[in-house]
Amino acid sequence: MNTPHASPDADSEGVAPTRTERVRVGLRRLERLTLRTEKPLNKSLGTPLLNPLAHTGTLAVFFFVVVLVTGIYLTAFFDYGFVESYEAVGRLNDNLMGRFVRALHRYGSVALLVTSLLHGWRTFVQDRFRGARWVAWVSGVWMVAMLWVIGVTGYWMLWDERAQALNEILINALQGTTRGLDFLLDNLLTPAAGTGWPFLLWLLLIHLLLSIAMGAVLVMHVIRLTPRQWFPPMTWTATAGGVLVVLSIVWPVGLLPPFDGSRIPSSFPVDPFYLFLFPLGLNLSPWLVWGGLLVSGLILTVFPWVKKSSAPGPVIIDVDRCTGCTLCVVDCPYGALEMVPREDGKHRQLAVLVPDRCVSCGVCVGSCSDDALSLPDGSIDSISEEITRLSASGDGKRIVISCERHVADSVADDPSVHLVPVNCAGVVHPHLAERALDAGAPDVQIVGCAPADCANRFGNTYAEARISRLRVPRLKRRYEDGPIDTDWVPPVDLGTALTHPDGQPVADPNDPPSRKGLIRLSIVTLIFAAMTVALTNLPFSPGFPNGAVLSIAMDHRGGAVLVGYEGEPALDQGGPTRLVVTIDGDAVLDQTYPTVTVDGIQASQALERIEMPPGLNDVRIEMYDRVDPAYSTVLFDDAVEVPAGSVLEFAFIDQILESRADAGRSLYLETTLGVNAGCRICHSLRPGEVIVGPSFAGVGTAAATRVPGLSAEEYLLESILDPNAYIVDGFEPDVMLQNYDELLTEEEIANLVALSLIHI
Repeated sequence: MNTPHASPDADSEGVAPTRTERVRVGLRRLERLTLRTEKPLNKSLGTPLLNPLAHTGTLAVFFFVVVLVTGIYLTAFFDYGFVESYEAVGRLNDNLMGRFVRALHRYGSVALLVTSLLHGWRTFVQDRFRGARWVAWVSGVWMVAMLWVIGVTGYWMLWDERAQALNEILINALQGTTRGLDFLLDNLLTPAAGTGWPFLLWLLLIHLLLSIAMGAVLVMHVIRLTPRQWFPPMTWTATAGGVLVVLSIVWPVGLLPPFDGSRIPSSFPVDPFYLFLFPLGLNLSPWLVWGGLLVSGLILTVFPWVKKSSAPGPVIIDVDRCTGCTLCVVDCPYGALEMVPREDGKHRQLAVLVPDRCVSCGVCVGSCSDDALSLPDGSIDSISEEITRLSASGDGKRIVISCERHVADSVADDPSVHLVPVNCAGVVHPHLAERALDAGAPDVQIVGCAPADCANRFGNTYAEARISRLRVPRLKRRYEDGPIDTDWVPPVDLGTALTHPDGQPVADPNDPPSRKGLIRLSIVTLIFAAMTVALTNLPFSPGFPNGAVLSIAMDHRGGAVLVGYEGEPALDQGGPTRLVVTIDGDAVLDQTYPTVTVDGIQASQALERIEMPPGLNDVRIEMYDRVDPAYSTVLFDDAVEVPAGSVLEFAFIDQILESRADAGRSLYLETTLGVNAGCRICHSLRPGEVIVGPSFAGVGTAAATRVPGLSAEEYLLESILDPNAYIVDGFEPDVMLQNYDELLTEEEIANLVALSLIHI
């Protein structure tokens, strides 16, 4: 049992607190600091009952639904592509309904993140994340992480100046790895990216799939609670919804200038809630940024196990005393008790514990009239004995039974009261007050958390209902007019409650507030929401170079012909590639890029960003295959006017890489042999599966090493034009058609080769 006048800072004998106790004390101090910052809010609203911070969890669910519904509407009008996506958003913004729904979606998503973070902070400082509560905590951390990614991809899909900055962060993160650089070259930086619809489609899929996953985790987050509260009381639902509508009408979401790779954005508004990574990702090492975010997420995920829980342990059931009344099952806020058939003949049912759900709140103890339930630190009988002893002392002091959260911030040595702390006000059984009065206490005061803000969900509500004879077990009728007060206040207000016990009952949050209270709530919420929206439009300068930038992207194999450049390919391919760049006669880049194997293709890949002075510049870009002057190609040599803040972009890619693999796939899927390719009749795409000829899976890798002196595409091209030239062991000649040079065009054959190369 928690003994009277106990302090979490040290025991009664002055023994230093344990590490777990110190953690508990630290959390209590954070909670008190948090509650003190809320005092002005409670004062402006007139009562803690109207404090929306007590409903952040259910408000988050409400905002999630708003974002989900508006997101479905917006998706119906979305298009995929670097140009198409921006134009689609522009068309929405030109429409009154589209502009309104965009604003609802944007502001709802910000409100969702803010309420989720506030809910998580309150859960943390109230020490509601350890022990059996770990599922709720971990699922909450995952939801916030998913929500952040959802929000970032949502901004990204607009393909405006913010998306341009996000692209720079992606480039910084991926260009240091072979796979990452290949992804950038294929999807963003070279002609291989095409119109960009695959990249935008991937962003949309991430956006939508994570939204679905978040909904599933949300169900897991709430489903363990009993009764389940999905949405806030109508007052808060109407207020939150009304404020969203007003803001969306009065302050619609604008549209930034479109993504323009030829210029450097100087400044644009940024949302610090979702896009806080801008100053980090643009200025710090990717390893530091993404490693820091990952480590932070892992730390938060394992937080419930960092320190041992301060809870006394699961509730203990005295089987001999249990009558099977089911009251404990009904009252348990976490579904930690169940009724099972009893076999000893005493009663029909028996309460059993679900240990992994019990949070040791003690609410069930207060519901049991048979004293069949107790916590490991003491039974209701031991608490009753202590209260009886203090009441019979004859000193005339009031008996105050208080939630221990309040005692931690109280004047525990108040000479006018006997303070008896309990785990939660929900522990208080009516007979505790009855026995105190019978033993001689002048009056009894029960103090617990503010309305709708009980750390154990309904502990204060149930205690109030029992004392008011509205819930079983009820206060005996002869005591209903007795000197018993209930005060439900924030822990920081316990001192005031002790000094002025005026009996503040738990009001039902579902009851509509007074007109004055509703007006106050609406004004405060609107002010807070407007401030939040204003923060999402903070000006931000990416800090890009003030001059100009020369950007060079290259995806090339030694000896291959580049798109747009004439010349004969070298016979020996696959060597490294050297780039030499001069500006006004000064060498600014002389770099050799080794060959790497990506998707079965050996290539040299490069991405260079070079600062250059604005104005008229003589730019020369020269490439050397295998670092051999005999295979040099002048890629660019001209005087160009480069304005300040602009980007001079070059992308060099092999002709074979520009071939459309999707067109090759269409040829593969044809089934009329002799009219078109019809490759799937004889070749599978599954590894190791042989139909007639070898599987296409792994063919690109194998082709690169099959015949010395031949590159993968040369070998594949020859195998199509002359199928008997190179027969793989285990296969017969003259099986494949010998006239594909007549049946297919050169472009179609190139497309088939491109398809083969990507199936590694």
